[in-house]
Amino acid sequence: MLIELNVSNYALIEDLKINFSPGLNILSGETGAGKSIIIGAINLLLGERAAVEQIRQGSEQTLIEGIVKADSQLASELNALLEGAGISSEEELLLAREVLRNGRSVARVNGRAVPVSFLKEIGQILFDLHGQHQHQSLLRQEQHIELLDAFGGELLAGVRKKISELWHRRLELKKDLSSFGEDNAERVRRIDLYAYQLNEIRDASLKPGEDDHLAEREKVLSNAEKISAAAARIYNELFCGEEEGLEQSVVDRLGRLATLLSEAAAIDRNLNPMLELFSAASAQLDEVAHELRDYQSKFEFEPSELVSVQERLNLINALKRKYGGSVEAVLEFGNQARNEMERMQNSEAMVAKIEAELRGLAEELEKECAELSRLRKVSASELESLVETCLRELALPDARFAVKIDKKREVSLLGNDAVEFLFSANRGEEVKPLAKIISGGEVARVMLALKTALANQDLIPTLIFDEVDSGIGGATIQAVAEKLAELSRYHQVMCVTHSPQIASMADSHILLFKEVKGERTLTRSTLLDNGEKRRELARMLDGAGIDQVSLQHVDNMLKRATDFKSR
Repeated sequence: MLIELNVSNYALIEDLKINFSPGLNILSGETGAGKSIIIGAINLLLGERAAVEQIRQGSEQTLIEGIVKADSQLASELNALLEGAGISSEEELLLAREVLRNGRSVARVNGRAVPVSFLKEIGQILFDLHGQHQHQSLLRQEQHIELLDAFGGELLAGVRKKISELWHRRLELKKDLSSFGEDNAERVRRIDLYAYQLNEIRDASLKPGEDDHLAEREKVLSNAEKISAAAARIYNELFCGEEEGLEQSVVDRLGRLATLLSEAAAIDRNLNPMLELFSAASAQLDEVAHELRDYQSKFEFEPSELVSVQERLNLINALKRKYGGSVEAVLEFGNQARNEMERMQNSEAMVAKIEAELRGLAEELEKECAELSRLRKVSASELESLVETCLRELALPDARFAVKIDKKREVSLLGNDAVEFLFSANRGEEVKPLAKIISGGEVARVMLALKTALANQDLIPTLIFDEVDSGIGGATIQAVAEKLAELSRYHQVMCVTHSPQIASMADSHILLFKEVKGERTLTRSTLLDNGEKRRELARMLDGAGIDQVSLQHVDNMLKRATDFKSR
């Protein structure tokens, strides 16, 4: 439900905060006080089109924020939507819509920027707004089948669930069948392809890590002369100084230096640690020289080995390009090719088995779809009767409400029915699709009747009615008031009204009024206590002239409302 609405710099509103409660929330006030402005702000929050003219004069932007809390029954649907947008699901959601003077519009959910259309998707789950605006599930034909099925109850839901399970199983089987190819010739071609791939990988006799080892060996063989020359020169300079054009070898010079350091250490014992280090370094250099001599003597280079290594690497790299980025991936591809080839070789029996199961599924689906259609027709008849009874109570005595159910060629998750709600307000007129012929005032009353019929099943938590009392009066107003009170047992209901009968049913009554501040007119709001609510109802009843007679009338009205809600 909508817990809190914050509006800044929108039309006549400078800064306004309204807290809403569960049950029936009434918004009232003098004509022009800003009731329609609040509805417009909610529309913006739910992703409707914005206009720069809505920004308060003198401001560069308008900001609408709403804190909403989803019913637990809607948590999975809402969480799936949020997770798809990368937004973590929380107990409460902060929706925000900012409209800038330059025409730019920014939407956010829990502080994260989202497309404006995403606000509309959330709004379709959490809100239904009825009246002169178009945020109405009743006008979306795709929702009609959902509303009818909700009315059908658990028995219908069970059949629909069975159809969904059968439909998904059929989808899996068709996918399995398509994996075998369209016909036997294609299956033979696939077997030949898998056999070729498998033989190519088998003939290569690959070993895990072989490519890395060969790459290292190729590097050494490609630089054999350089490596050999470096080893020889280092050895010669260490031991054969004269042959390298030096007066002494490195080893001889180190020996002479060691003698000098030893003589000095004999005089100053503090030099002994350095003498030990020097001796160790000389010994290590001597060991390096001998290791290099052995390395050089054993180092062999055959140009033919380099060619062989490079050819092997080229083969492996070619296989890696075709079947995977590593030797391990190529080997795994070979295992998969073998499995697929064996599966294809046994495909005739598998295809026959799948096709037999598909035929059985088709028969079962047809049977369940027929049962679903039957249940829908029963539910449609009951819904038509119930809605028409409600419409008569709501001053539409000649109204006709019909549920049209047509067959579709293809079976979907919802069966093979197309459902559409039809309506006629006047006697003698043919029923037509709601979205095409219904007026704003009629939409509100039809939805009120439909929502009353679906009160226990409808999951949309917040219903907003904008002047549902327009054009009606007397006993009809009382019927509307009672219908709204009934709905508020199952939904959060917000209602903009001029009717004291409707307002008397309020669980929370919010008064909107205008206030002059400086040279500017502002819209303000206040939550009425019982005494203030009594005086506001008297104003709605008799205008500005509030007297004891009107207050007595109000008290009677409040008592009647209390008695009705208690029942």
